[in-house]
Amino acid sequence: MASDTELWRGTDYGWWLAADTSGAVGASLIAFAVPLMMLATTGSSAAATTTESICVVVQTVLGLAGGVIQDRYDRRTLMLIWGASGVVLSAVAAAAVMLFGNAPKTSGHGVNGANAPAFGGPYAHVLPIALLCIVVLFSVRDGLLENTSNAMLRGVVPDEQLPHAMALNDARDSTVTLAGGPLGGLLMTVGHAVPFLTSAVLSVLGMVSAWRIRRYWKRATVDDSGHSGNADDAADDAIDVSGAITAAPRWRDALDGMIWLLRDRFQRHLIIAATMVTGASNAFLLLTALDISQGGSQLISAGFINAASAVGMLLGALMASQLVNRVPGGVLVGVMFALLAAGFTGAALVPSMVGKAIFVACSVLALPAGNAVLGGLSNTLVGKDKLGRVGAGSMVLQYGAYGVAVALAGWGMQTIGYGPTCLILATVLVAAAAYALTMRSLITLPTPDRWVEHIQRWSIAQF
Repeated sequence: MASDTELWRGTDYGWWLAADTSGAVGASLIAFAVPLMMLATTGSSAAATTTESICVVVQTVLGLAGGVIQDRYDRRTLMLIWGASGVVLSAVAAAAVMLFGNAPKTSGHGVNGANAPAFGGPYAHVLPIALLCIVVLFSVRDGLLENTSNAMLRGVVPDEQLPHAMALNDARDSTVTLAGGPLGGLLMTVGHAVPFLTSAVLSVLGMVSAWRIRRYWKRATVDDSGHSGNADDAADDAIDVSGAITAAPRWRDALDGMIWLLRDRFQRHLIIAATMVTGASNAFLLLTALDISQGGSQLISAGFINAASAVGMLLGALMASQLVNRVPGGVLVGVMFALLAAGFTGAALVPSMVGKAIFVACSVLALPAGNAVLGGLSNTLVGKDKLGRVGAGSMVLQYGAYGVAVALAGWGMQTIGYGPTCLILATVLVAAAAYALTMRSLITLPTPDRWVEHIQRWSIAQF
């Protein structure tokens, strides 16, 4: 337990986690409320999915510029800006709901007879337009600033503690995913504007927590030769950003992270496998939710598969913190890919929803440990002043895979049916596992204390 004590008492990880969690919960409430409101005010599921597509495009495009911003400016300041903008946008959204959607229809039951918030009144038609504008602004903020806390983590936690910290983060993410929907639904029964007001309060808490972070790596500690120093002992000093920036951000800078991910053989293998897993698994979950909800009265059950995935992730995260320092990283990553392939294949073949949920839950048990290994290794390979751009490049590639996979899967479900489409998606996951497991430099990865030797032995590129 010495590592736990060192992590919580020897660093400002606790304040970082509080700030990051506040943002995650607030975002989950917004993500839950907006589609339901778009569906209720327009009566069109296409309007809800189109809104999601627009937001993904905006966030993905601006993510490249966001990576440059996160590498060039003080990350705690950016987290404070993130929180302040969340307060403003959430408050504006709450005001729009109260002004334009404050006359609920007493007889409305949403789409296909399912219970969903319904709105009436003379200005109800204005609400979807207002919500679309607001969520696009949220996407602008997310593209530019969302990855700031992830980029900042390595500057808060020592490298040897990163896998343990990332395992804790996965447990937190799973808890948020599991609780976000029910909490959002409960808040919406109190009032349609309540999820947005709650998000505003959470943004304030996030700002306070971010402000309390003192011990962290700062951009000002990069010297003229590009080497970074330790800023922990200068956490309260003034930040001189101007001395570290010699040129305006360029598109070349924005693309640096993505170029490195695709140029280096080790990273290229990993990012290709990761994009295949991200796209296929999330498309599978979405199609399953749509298939279950087609009966109209089963919309609540549609979230059961996602809840099962969150439970599996949570259980895996509880084990991950104990495994990452004891079991070779290559073993954990190999088991992660194998379980994902086997679990989703089983979920595609079994007919019952309960069976699918069990297979999905089992498929993600090793995901937190594998993520902790790969995330910790990636942070070790990437300089602190480049984490933003690498994170942005990874986000663009994986978001792109998600968009393509969902579009193709939706077309496949309409033409060949749910079952065959899910089998194709499961096959993609099997191919991703086979592709990743052919990397000897990956499957022979040792425990974190021997990563430096492994990196040198296999000549793994650093950035």
